[in-house]
Amino acid sequence: MASQDKELYGFIENTLMNDFVQLAKVNIENGDFRFLKVSPNINVDPGGFSNIYDYTQQIAKSKYISADYEDGYLRFIDPATIRRRVYAGERRIVYRYKRTDGKWDVFSITSPKECSPENPWTVFSIMNSDAGSTALTEAMTTLSVIYYKILKIDLTADSFEIIKADSSEQIDGSIHKITEWFEYFARMGNVHEEDLDVYQNFTDTEKIKEHFRTKKTRVSCRYRRKHKTGGYRWAQMDIVMGEGYSDDNVKLLLFVKDVHEEHMSELRHREELVDNFNRDALTLLYNRNTFNDDVDRIRKGSAKTITCLYVDANGLHEINNSLGHQKGDDMLCCVADTLKSFFPDDRVYRIGGDEYVMLSKHLTSEEVTAKAKEVNKKLAQLNYAISAGVASGANTDVSKIVDNAEQAMRINKEEYYKGLDKDRKKRERNEELEKMLAEKRDEEYFLGLIGEMYAGVYFIDIKRDSLRHIFIPEYFKGLLEEASFSVSKALTMYATKFVESKYIDGFCELLNFEELAKTLDTKESVDYLYRKKNGALMELKILRTNAVSDGKEETIWIFKHAE
Repeated sequence: MASQDKELYGFIENTLMNDFVQLAKVNIENGDFRFLKVSPNINVDPGGFSNIYDYTQQIAKSKYISADYEDGYLRFIDPATIRRRVYAGERRIVYRYKRTDGKWDVFSITSPKECSPENPWTVFSIMNSDAGSTALTEAMTTLSVIYYKILKIDLTADSFEIIKADSSEQIDGSIHKITEWFEYFARMGNVHEEDLDVYQNFTDTEKIKEHFRTKKTRVSCRYRRKHKTGGYRWAQMDIVMGEGYSDDNVKLLLFVKDVHEEHMSELRHREELVDNFNRDALTLLYNRNTFNDDVDRIRKGSAKTITCLYVDANGLHEINNSLGHQKGDDMLCCVADTLKSFFPDDRVYRIGGDEYVMLSKHLTSEEVTAKAKEVNKKLAQLNYAISAGVASGANTDVSKIVDNAEQAMRINKEEYYKGLDKDRKKRERNEELEKMLAEKRDEEYFLGLIGEMYAGVYFIDIKRDSLRHIFIPEYFKGLLEEASFSVSKALTMYATKFVESKYIDGFCELLNFEELAKTLDTKESVDYLYRKKNGALMELKILRTNAVSDGKEETIWIFKHAE
C-alpha cells in the first residue's frame, strides 16, 4: 500500500476512534461483549455487567438519556428486535437520541455481511452528533461495511484519489487518470457483459460533467460487479458533488456499494406486481388481461393448432343466494384448482364471474373432452357441477376457436338445466305421492281402529290450532266451517251445544293447548269422561304423535262411546 494511502487510512482510523463515545464488539445472541473504547462521560461502568443488554438498559436508568428519547432507546436496544433486524440483512441500524446535557449521540449497530445466528458478532458504537445530522465520522464507520470503493474524482484534471478500495480488487498502480481507470475496470472483466453498455454510458466523463453542470444532483447506476467468490453481484455506483466543486473545477465523490439483496428484492417485488396484475385475485388463475395478451401471442406464434376448453361453473347464483358469497367463492376456487390439476402444463384463465378458459397447444380435442369429463366427475363428488365446451383449430383462428368452445358450453349448460328441471319435477311428484300415500296409510290405520265404537278422530296441531287429517261426523264439519276452521273454537262450540253443563268447564280446560302440551310432556295421554246432553256417556283420549317440529305439534283426539 502506498504511503499516501496509509496516511489516509490512519487519519480515518484516528478520527473515528476520537469521535466514538463507546465502541464494543458484541455477540447479539448471548450478549457477550468486549469494549474497544469506553467513555468516562457515561456514568455506568461496563465492568460490572456480563451482558451487553443489561449494560445498555442501565444507561437509560442512569438518566444519561433525555426522558423524551428513553422509550425509543429502550425499543432500539431490545435484544429480540436487534436480532430480527440484523438477521434480516440490515447492515447498519441507527438510533439518534438527545442526552440530558442537551447534546446528541448516535447509537449504531453495524454488522458484517456474514453475521448470522452461527456467527452473531456485531459492533455497538455510540458517537457524538448534532440534532439534525450525523457527524462526518459517523459516515466513516460505514465505509468498511457498506462500500466497495470510494474515490475522490477531479474531472477537470482527469485524476482520482482512492479513499477506500475493496481488498480483493487488483489495482494497477500505474493508472492515475479516472478515464483510464473506468476503462481498465471494465476490461478486467469486473462488469457483467450484459451491463457493459450501461456501465460505459454512465462512466462517460463528458456526460458526467454535463449532468452536474445542468442538474447538480446525485447520479446513480446499477450493474452486476464481479465478486471475490467468482460470481457477480448487483452494485450501485453513486457520484455526488465534492467539496470545492464548480463548473470549472469538477470535483466529485464516487461511491460503489453492494446492493444485491436490495436489488433482487426489488426485482422479486416487481415480478410479484406483474404477476398480481396478470392473475385473478380470488382463484390465482390467469385473468382476462393475460388471456387477451395470450390470444394475440398465440395468433402470432409457431403453434399449428390450438384446443380450447370453455367452462362455466353451474349454480353459482343459487349458492350465493342460499348459502352466501363465501360458499360461492369456495366453489369458484375449487373449480379453478381442479382445472389446474387436470391441465398442469396448459394455461388456465378465469375470464368472468363463473367462466373459465383453458388453451392447449399439445392436447387434441378428444383428449381435452375426456379430461373435462373427469373434471366434472371429480367436482360431482363435492356436489359441484360444470358445463363445458371444446373446440380446436388453427392458431390463426384462436378467437373463433374460443367462440366455438363457448357456444358448445352454452348448449351443454342448457342440457344440464333441462335435466335438472326434469329431476326437480320428478322429485316434486315423488314427494307429493309419498305425502298422499302417508295420509292414506294414516286413514286406513285409523279407520281400521275406529269401527262402530268411535264417534270421531281428530288430528289436531295444537301449535297452529288446525287439523291435518280427520275422521269426523258431518255435524262437526259444519262447526269447523262456522269457526273459520279454528279447532279450539269449533270444540268450544261443540261443548256449548252438546255437552252437559257440569262437564263443560272440564272439557274446555283441554282446549288450553299450551297447558295441554305441558301435560303431554309428562303423561302418555290425557283422558276425560263426560256426558252429552242426550245422556250418552263419552270418553275422550288425547295422545301426541311423532309429528313434532319447531312450527308443528300434532296430537290425536279420539272420541269413544263409553257405554
